[in-house]
Amino acid sequence: MSGLAGTARAFATYSLVPYLGIVFCPGALLLGTVGVVRGDSARGICYASLIVGVVVLAVQLLLWWILYQAPQWASQF
Repeated sequence: MSGLAGTARAFATYSLVPYLGIVFCPGALLLGTVGVVRGDSARGICYASLIVGVVVLAVQLLLWWILYQAPQWASQF
């Protein structure tokens, strides 16, 4: 495994941390994309990092949205 694929996998792994993981999602997306475009020898890991980065970014954005909407929802009751 190359350094690029390993770093992309590390970013994807760290992006799984709730709320704080949103900091690592862009790194997983960027390095995963670079690894796929460059035709890295560990292309599968780069694809996986890219997919995990996209999915986790969507979930993280949803969680952040809920975090900021919860006080408004609570004040309605």
